[in-house]
Amino acid sequence: MESHGFEERLKAETRMRAIEDRLAKLEKTLNVVRPAQPLPPAQPAVPVPALQSALPPRPAVLPVAPPMQAQARTKSRPANWLGVVAVICFVLAAGFIIKLSLESGWLTPERQIGLAAMFGLSLIAVGLSLLTSDREYAGYLPAAGIIVLYASVFAAHRLYSLIPFETAISMTALVSALCIWLYTQIRDDLYPVTAAVGSYVGPLLLGLDYKSVFTVYYYLFCSIGFSVISIWVRSRILTIVAAYLSIMMTALTGLALRQDGLIVTMLALNFVIFTGGTFLYTAHHETPLNENESMSFLPVLMFFYAMEYYFIERIHPGLAPWISLGFAGVLLGIYLAAKQRFPDGKVASGSMILAFVTVVCFHSFYLELLPSEARPWLFVALVFGLCFPSGTLSGRTRDKSMRIPTFGVLAVLLLEYLSMASKLLSTDSSSTLFVAVFSVAALWALIYFREEEWSGRGEYTPLLGSAHLLAILALYKLTRDSGSLEVSISWLVYAVAVMAFAFSRRDEAMARSAVFVLAFAAGKALLYDAAAAPTIVRIVCLLLTGAALYGAGFFLRKISGWKTGAPTQP
Repeated sequence: MESHGFEERLKAETRMRAIEDRLAKLEKTLNVVRPAQPLPPAQPAVPVPALQSALPPRPAVLPVAPPMQAQARTKSRPANWLGVVAVICFVLAAGFIIKLSLESGWLTPERQIGLAAMFGLSLIAVGLSLLTSDREYAGYLPAAGIIVLYASVFAAHRLYSLIPFETAISMTALVSALCIWLYTQIRDDLYPVTAAVGSYVGPLLLGLDYKSVFTVYYYLFCSIGFSVISIWVRSRILTIVAAYLSIMMTALTGLALRQDGLIVTMLALNFVIFTGGTFLYTAHHETPLNENESMSFLPVLMFFYAMEYYFIERIHPGLAPWISLGFAGVLLGIYLAAKQRFPDGKVASGSMILAFVTVVCFHSFYLELLPSEARPWLFVALVFGLCFPSGTLSGRTRDKSMRIPTFGVLAVLLLEYLSMASKLLSTDSSSTLFVAVFSVAALWALIYFREEEWSGRGEYTPLLGSAHLLAILALYKLTRDSGSLEVSISWLVYAVAVMAFAFSRRDEAMARSAVFVLAFAAGKALLYDAAAAPTIVRIVCLLLTGAALYGAGFFLRKISGWKTGAPTQP
């Protein structure tokens, strides 16, 4: 047995040597150099338990899984689109069930509405049963069910007259309550947003008759339900979506219905619902509107203002501006209450609120309520108001919330200034001259109080030019009947007075602007008055014009060192 084993080992070694010889020949043929591999030093045998105790303990390494949110995003995008398409299919199917032709005879209107309602309840039940599997995706089915239930109640009253108005309103309220309860079970944003869009737009898309009194009540109950849900869902998006849809659909129904009083009331109630809901959201969650959220409400507020004004004006002409100012006051009061609740500056809705209030005041007060003969005095009041430190416009333009109000004030000033200048040239009204004199006084008061603050800014030069132009027109209006020479003399006197004032305050910009007025007056006296006057008067005009121009040149030499701070020579 031992000899047999020895022979076997010998054969194996012979085979191994033959294989190594063949590998060596092959490597030599291919010019492959085999690196030397020294044998590792012998290590003493260590028992397995001793080796484990000698090594430091290693933390347990678990397999790293991708974040759940990232997985949800990658999976939810195509799945969500499929869910949306499925909701549309379900709603359209319910619409066809509701609108099955009465001529078929095999399905009565009562059964059609009942079948549609059962279909909506089935969608809700299936969605609730799938919540444990995928809460976000399962919310699409209850949203579709709510839309179908709303449409069923709508069609039962409007399409087939199966239930009276009071019953339809009560059932709509019950569906809204069911919608709110479903959110307490689902707790996902996709459900209420989908339900809101479908509930408001569903009757229109399904071709149901929306030109009814019931429709505006239907939208009102939808607004109440989704405003409550928006507080629970902690999502401003739902409030914004519901506000846009409710205001737009109510106004669209009002244009077709022609019951202006009802539409005015319903628009006002929707305004109160969403304004109050937004405030309650802020108070309940201690989270005020941020800038992006607040500006998202501005277009729907403007649309609400336009439609409310339109319907009120059709009922009671002249009452719309007052009611519009009331709405603006309510919104401003809520904003101030929010600022008082969050005094640390977290309330970022100032830009939106003040923009809306500015538009309302500009249109309702300035254009509609303020009499045309009183508007120029608004220019005087605003300019005098800017004389105070709190009335600075330039500083407020750096505050985002005050930009639109600032532009509104500037628009009023510009419009009234141009209107005043036009009337001074084209009319003989003494009231225009009177208010122009006060306007010139107001502009120079503003220059006097704001010169040091504004002298280095770009708005100071246009302010001087505006004051000079209005003063020239007012003096022309005042002295025109006395003669052309008297007009030129009044301009020369005004220019000299301005130069004296500038010299006393060492204001180079004011002094140079007065020189332009003086040159204009001297040019008129030289080219027009002297040419048309008798010889003696012509000589006097030339002497006065020459003296004025020479004095102006001397004055310019004196003020040349003011900018650099060089002292003037006596």
